Amino acid sequence: MPLTGEQRERARAQFERFLLRRVQNLERLTLSHLKFNVLLTRVTATMLELETPEALLRSRLAQHLERGSVTAFGTTLQSIAKDLAGEATGVAGADIMLTRNGRRHYIQVKSGPDTANQDIAQNISTLLNSARARDPESICLFGVCYARPDQISPIVQNQLDQRGVGLKVGRAFWEFISEDPGCLDELLALAATVADQAAPGEVSFAGRVETKLEQLTNEFRARYGEALTDETWGRFLADNS
Repeated sequence: MPLTGEQRERARAQFERFLLRRVQNLERLTLSHLKFNVLLTRVTATMLELETPEALLRSRLAQHLERGSVTAFGTTLQSIAKDLAGEATGVAGADIMLTRNGRRHYIQVKSGPDTANQDIAQNISTLLNSARARDPESICLFGVCYARPDQISPIVQNQLDQRGVGLKVGRAFWEFISEDPGCLDELLALAATVADQAAPGEVSFAGRVETKLEQLTNEFRARYGEALTDETWGRFLADNS
């Protein structure tokens, strides 16, 4: 079923908290905080045809935002998933407990395809099977918030299969916990809306990022030069080596 109004508002609040923390972190940055590898930066700028300080810094900010956000956003997705599932669990190894067709489903939730290795899969399977020992009719599942099934390590899949733990990945995971095949699409649209909108009289998250980009670009130009010439790169390298 589609998300209820209350579920949408709680998901929106989760996205807003995540974005607020990221933007506040970004607004404190100066060029020195970004710690440029100038050799790599010039290689990347040449490959991507980044021809102005603004283009260069936009790319670098995108890297900074994504690199620092993976774990935090994974936690946000896990929190939203738990809220949509609606049933908490005190079972070790299970983040979610759902009842489908009269049977309990104990689910361990991870954010992405690289958050589980062989040892983690073994440990999770052991914990989930301990719950199933007390409730033989229950089903144990490993849920991954984003990925395609083929992106899950075959070793992890094999460990889960051997221990009778099912796998729900990406769209299939969200559809299962929400009973709505369009759940992931709705969350995608909601995330974009939150990132771009602002309360009356306030600047949007996107606008705050643009303001910081302008500040960093002006700082770069004042220190190194207006254009990405050889001389500019030389001064940039000298200041970062």
